[in-house]
Amino acid sequence: MAKPPGVALSGHTVATVSTPATASNEERVASGAQAGPSPNSTHLQSRPRRSQPVTVAMLNDVRTMFHSLLNEFAYFIDPGWVTGTIPPELNGTYYRNGPGLQVSNPRYQRHTLDGDGMVFSLAFKQGQAFFRNRFVRTEGFKAEQKAGRPLFRNSFTRGAVDGSVNFNPFDLNFKNVANTGVLPWGGQLYALWEAGLPYLMDPVTLDTVRETRMGGQIRSNTFAAHYRIVTEHRQPPPQQQQYSHSGSAGAGEGAQAAGSTSKRLVTFSNEFGFTGAKAVFYEFDEAGKLIHETEHALQGVDVALIHDMIVTEHYYVLICGPIALQPAKFAMQYMLGRCSIAECLVFDGKKPTRIMMFPRPGRPSGKVLAPRVVESPDPFFVFHNVNGYEAEDGQVLVMDVVAWDEVSFEMDLYDKEAKSTKCFEGGSRTQLTRLTVDLRAPGGPRVERRRLLQRTVEFPATDPRVTSRPHGVAWYIADAVDDPVMWGPAQSIVRVQLDPELTVRPSHAAGGSNGGARGVRVPRTPGLAPPRAAPRAAAGSAAGAAPGVAVDEWFLGDRTFPGEPMFVPRPGSDVEGDGWLIVGVHNADTEKGDVHIFDAQSLASGPLATIHLPHRLPVSLHGAWHGEYTGPDPHDPTVPRWQQLGSVRPM
Repeated sequence: MAKPPGVALSGHTVATVSTPATASNEERVASGAQAGPSPNSTHLQSRPRRSQPVTVAMLNDVRTMFHSLLNEFAYFIDPGWVTGTIPPELNGTYYRNGPGLQVSNPRYQRHTLDGDGMVFSLAFKQGQAFFRNRFVRTEGFKAEQKAGRPLFRNSFTRGAVDGSVNFNPFDLNFKNVANTGVLPWGGQLYALWEAGLPYLMDPVTLDTVRETRMGGQIRSNTFAAHYRIVTEHRQPPPQQQQYSHSGSAGAGEGAQAAGSTSKRLVTFSNEFGFTGAKAVFYEFDEAGKLIHETEHALQGVDVALIHDMIVTEHYYVLICGPIALQPAKFAMQYMLGRCSIAECLVFDGKKPTRIMMFPRPGRPSGKVLAPRVVESPDPFFVFHNVNGYEAEDGQVLVMDVVAWDEVSFEMDLYDKEAKSTKCFEGGSRTQLTRLTVDLRAPGGPRVERRRLLQRTVEFPATDPRVTSRPHGVAWYIADAVDDPVMWGPAQSIVRVQLDPELTVRPSHAAGGSNGGARGVRVPRTPGLAPPRAAPRAAAGSAAGAAPGVAVDEWFLGDRTFPGEPMFVPRPGSDVEGDGWLIVGVHNADTEKGDVHIFDAQSLASGPLATIHLPHRLPVSLHGAWHGEYTGPDPHDPTVPRWQQLGSVRPM
């Protein structure tokens, strides 16, 4: 098969725009008008790229991500569709899930985030790739496909299901859209949506099997779309444990084996209602067997809107932002069908954010611990956590998160009729933030919040080997405006590396020049050496970052918008962050999807390979990497190179 028509092959040029922080929006647009990448250039990007501020035209480009892909395919990637070379050592399957079926009939009012889930897989082997996509055939999806129209209410959608004025506000029969996450575990594949149960899928064919309680092991009626895969290390004798003191360890230290390991799936569910809020935590072994289940009431929390969790050696951690149901909005707007149930949830900046820590059962140390709650007087909201770990024998917790200064669920970005860009002037900025919780502080536990990066970021990815352990590097999608007030939709991929001096600052210890603590013991991850520096990274103020923070960036283009990045470790490497970064993007020029594969240690060098798909790649939310190839034998002549498996009815 030749390269399909309309798929653009593009490079990038170096282009920077310097405008004062006090410039008007019009001045910023004028100064940024010349900043588009040349489609024929192959020059490396040598410094962070600054794009023009948001315009309505850019918002309309972003909204083209939220169009349906009605066809289901299974095909080998033709070599003519690939710019560069797919690394031959990259072996395994990349899964992604997201709202792939949107309602386009203007009679109905379904929000883009309420679209039906579509899972795709991209399986890699010996420099070749195989693509497959299937819709998650939930019970609600099948019923609506049969009827040819929406039948069920959804969390973010306003008004009556049929688009009429006959709105029943007491109809809470929401559809499980199974559109948020995907989990390969214990030989199975699950499509996840946090307000319902998982849907079991075939990990090879992506056929939907059924809604599942994972063999009766889930008692709750919900199951989070986020989870953590934790590597449990068998503790070596005390004299063999290694520590980093204020970043003094050499590059090769900490990379020695420390005994056998096993993996655990750690996840949760949370529910709230008139009787209060609660969370249930689960731990599963590698075969998918439940080994721990604990339930905790969320004291002082009325609305437990929790999308993600953090796991450390001893604790499950939930960060509860101050979200409340606004009675006036519920009565005056929701009851009349003028807003969704989600839009009745408001951020209350007068209340603190609560960091809630619950002891993990079966913790290796055997310590007797009680739940702890620490309040941050500076309120914020978190959808996505980066990672967390313990120092000082569990007395200090360090957690990196993407913190929203405030949050609104009205989300003008997704309103097809919105013509304003005001939402990108201050407001709900998403900031990379470090939280340090000191449980030993005089006067009781306290939390310190430190912003690490000026620009807005989202959808973090880390090396899976550092989950619940100290980390030195992570990857994000980021805006390309890089301004203290103005921001925009993600157009860049960034690698953020943290100096070890930045790790911990207990409240009672003397801080170093970069805010780090001297003499604080931070265990190194067994068997893993620290990350290498990116060759073209900018650091500190030159990168719009805090001291000790270095940023490596690739700007994707003025009309290209990325989804969540996925890090894949290089086989045989014992260096944190050594591997590849896979990023699916939407190209608004072609309205098709591209998949970039980067050397994760050098984003500024550009993609090693770009796969130009012959169709759109609808917006996706979260993905997963599975270390086994799930495609057919690429050398088997009896396997069709291209199949259209079916199509679904538009709504």
